[in-house]
Amino acid sequence: MNTASFKELYENNVNIMQYCRELKNSEENNIHSIMTSYDLQSGSYVSALNSPIINENYHVNFKKTPMLPAEFTEKFTQEVANEINKYDFSSILEAGIGEATTLVNVCKKLINKNAKISGFDISPSRIQVAKEYSASNRISCNLFVADLNHIPLKDNSVDLIYTVHALEPNSNKEFELTKELYRVTNKYLILIEPSYELGNSETKANIEKHKYIKRLREAVNSLGGKILRYELFTIGTYSNQPAIHVIEKSSAPSFSTENAPGYKFVCPVCKNELEKVKGHNFCEFCGVVYPILNDIEILNANNSIIFSHYYQNATCKKN
Repeated sequence: MNTASFKELYENNVNIMQYCRELKNSEENNIHSIMTSYDLQSGSYVSALNSPIINENYHVNFKKTPMLPAEFTEKFTQEVANEINKYDFSSILEAGIGEATTLVNVCKKLINKNAKISGFDISPSRIQVAKEYSASNRISCNLFVADLNHIPLKDNSVDLIYTVHALEPNSNKEFELTKELYRVTNKYLILIEPSYELGNSETKANIEKHKYIKRLREAVNSLGGKILRYELFTIGTYSNQPAIHVIEKSSAPSFSTENAPGYKFVCPVCKNELEKVKGHNFCEFCGVVYPILNDIEILNANNSIIFSHYYQNATCKKN
């Protein structure tokens, strides 16, 4: 099915991920359906912030608390920032930022105003909206397109990484995704994701219905880091209650971000450094080009272009 057909379904309020599961008779959300679903939603999160309609499904301290979306976002991001502000970091990354409605509003509340801020999402359209939203709020951050399964950054390259409902739709991928996030973090990993273990009955039913992740606690335990916090997050959506995991990396950091001029992107497949060639990112080792479109760096493995002779004299430095 082509994108135009999916767009027509989306405009008719069809749940794209559910439709794809039924089409393939699958119990999992695959990467293509996740990417298509969220790309089609692009702009809806920023628009929702201006909605005058009160949402009855929010909760504060696990009690339903009707609020406007903008009010909820303000309270939610304050709680996220309160947690992040407890730790020492010089760089921070939100993995799966959507339209940056969380990232931007968290950044406004950070005590550390000198930290290097980055974020990525699988959807180019959402990153485009995110760049516009961050610019309009005068938040300087490095935003790019990438897949949670294959983050185009070196080991231990970001002091603090966090997610907010980003792992959520990736059915049965808890172990792979947390391992990849743990690889990249230098100090701390904070996960704010729906909890099948701690959530209420409505949350459990919602996770079952949408085939969201269910074994995050087990995956976190397998990382080997020190768990500093694990409990239900005090604010969220009542029927999709998130828990917060805070993990401190146990191994000694092998990469310092303190004086780094910025992140050096690596190939998401081979992890060798990419080189900017003719306006795009090139990996000589894999012989592929990762395009830069609308000033957005596209670093999804599935979006690479095989072009081994793109630049015959390019040199990709190995990690």
